[in-house]
Amino acid sequence: MRMVILGNSGSGKTWLARALAQHAAVPVIHLDELFWEPGGFDRKRSAETIDSLVAKGRAGSCWIVEGVFGDLAAKFLEDADTLVWLDLSWPVCEARLLQRGCESKQHMERAQSEQGLKNLLAWACEYYTRKDPRSREGHQLLFSNFPRKKDRLEDGPAVMEFVDRFLQIVWAPR
Repeated sequence: MRMVILGNSGSGKTWLARALAQHAAVPVIHLDELFWEPGGFDRKRSAETIDSLVAKGRAGSCWIVEGVFGDLAAKFLEDADTLVWLDLSWPVCEARLLQRGCESKQHMERAQSEQGLKNLLAWACEYYTRKDPRSREGHQLLFSNFPRKKDRLEDGPAVMEFVDRFLQIVWAPR
């Protein structure tokens, strides 16, 4: 299994990837960890380092990739057999980001300051109007052009139904 999960910040990409990986025993590749230097969300890695990390990740026989970085996800889509797009509304994503910020100053084992959360909220809100690979428009384009199995999930119940279907496949007798 080689799956890519795309969506806005706060859409549940990390949660979904971890939930599926736990049952399928496959590694999760977080695009944030490829893009950002360790320790925070304030220093980008060099293009050479990112390319090297992408190549290493793609070499695996099974993986689940998750993130908002459509340009990086596209590199994994060449080898992916499944694409999942979490196309949730802004109020849902915003509420989740605010809840995450209230619960902890950590996300994916990285420090997130109050200002960092404010910046993330401002950036994530623009997901629906931006015109780049990290936007709803960019994700729609990747989704439309993906030639293999794909699911667009628009709300929590659809995500849970997807998880249930996945578990039925993983745990089906062979």
